[in-house]
Amino acid sequence: MTTTDVRPIDESAGALPLVGAAEAAAGDEAAVAAGATWAGLMDRAARALADGVLAAAGHGYGLRVVVVVGKGNNGGDGWAAAPRLARRGAHVTVLSLADLDAGLSQEATAHRDAWLAAGGRVVVLPDDPWSVLTGADVVVDCLLGTGATGAPRGAFADVVVAIGDVRSAEDVTVVACDVPTGVDADTGVVHDPAVTADVTVTMGMHKRGLVLAPGCWRAGTVVVGDLGPHWDAHPDWHALTAAGAAPSPLAPDADKVAHGRVLVVAGSVGTAGAAILCTRAALGAGGGLVTLATPAHIQRVVAPVVPAAMTRRLPHSGEHVAAGAVDDLEDVDAYDAVVVGPGLGPVDGTRAVVEHVLARARRVVLDADAINVFRDDPAALADHDGELVLTPHQRELARIGGGEDGPDAWVRRVERVPELAARYDATIVAKGPGTLVVAPDGRAWVTPLGGPELGTGGSGDVLAGLLGTAVAPPTIAD
Repeated sequence: MTTTDVRPIDESAGALPLVGAAEAAAGDEAAVAAGATWAGLMDRAARALADGVLAAAGHGYGLRVVVVVGKGNNGGDGWAAAPRLARRGAHVTVLSLADLDAGLSQEATAHRDAWLAAGGRVVVLPDDPWSVLTGADVVVDCLLGTGATGAPRGAFADVVVAIGDVRSAEDVTVVACDVPTGVDADTGVVHDPAVTADVTVTMGMHKRGLVLAPGCWRAGTVVVGDLGPHWDAHPDWHALTAAGAAPSPLAPDADKVAHGRVLVVAGSVGTAGAAILCTRAALGAGGGLVTLATPAHIQRVVAPVVPAAMTRRLPHSGEHVAAGAVDDLEDVDAYDAVVVGPGLGPVDGTRAVVEHVLARARRVVLDADAINVFRDDPAALADHDGELVLTPHQRELARIGGGEDGPDAWVRRVERVPELAARYDATIVAKGPGTLVVAPDGRAWVTPLGGPELGTGGSGDVLAGLLGTAVAPPTIAD
């Protein structure tokens, strides 16, 4: 879908910058301040949108297109794209959700008036949107842009529903301008109703809501419209690509110590598998010296199945680690990273071990019950000496202050996870579809990799082990 004004996402880059609504608006303002004009920006957006429609359809001549426009500049992009499509041989109808004498921006008004003066076909506020949309090859969603919040209402909601019905019933391609209507550009929240697009032409820079779930499931293929050399933004948010997730090459003379020394504290009766999975993951990720510390009655079970790791016995109280285990972990500062939590159980012994490790270790990854033991006192997570990584799923995120319950914490993660990362001086890996990773300084990465296959028992234990090796600094090749 590469054209002069539309470019696909560059998957070879390590991370792709992501903007929200405010940053996108700031990019527009910066472009105008640097010499661009508002009319010029709309013209570029319209050109990119038209190119995206034609690329999605595969042809222009004879193409039946309905451009659905709202009252803002997103609608203005649609008014401006209509004649470009017509010049390429498309039969274009503009379905307007605003009266033709409604006040629009100066730029949108100029393009609307030009389309009308040229005799372009327009349908205004139809009682039956389906009758306008049916028979189209492509429907272009220019209803609501990045600045819209909340669910579409009234006639907007009716048209959104009609777009969905036509897409389901007929062989219609839906192309969204900037973001599908009903998808929040900042959070990826999908309101009811919302457009499901086959292609989204987003302007200037990729939007957060097009990568964050569930918004990403409504965006289809995303391409970026070029708004010119003056448009620029420097966001703190990025999307991690497969290239960015690849580990750095090791120095050719790196020995096992240079690969990183990782201690895993995990396991109890009934959850020995969590300890095994975590340890194997740390080894599989390249950990040079990996040690598993586990209750004594678990150690004899797990040692034979993790032969590449060393094991240490910890005292136990019943089925779980005992609080006295802290006496056997006095050397945690000798490790590059310590992973605590998988399978330990939400018991007093776990809390004692975690507090001990937080006070002494250089780098700590807390997972599962190492997080859950702070559910009644999450502020204590801020009391650590070294670097800290937390790996909550949505329910655990709620327990440490991310929201009222699991679903609420997940919906609010864009707002709450950066707050918690700063509060606890921790990097937080908020697990789920489009896992969100936020550093204490506010930098954030969305990881649109993997799939629902990872939503199974044990995947979190594997992730914890991978992170333990990832944060243990190896000797990197020059």
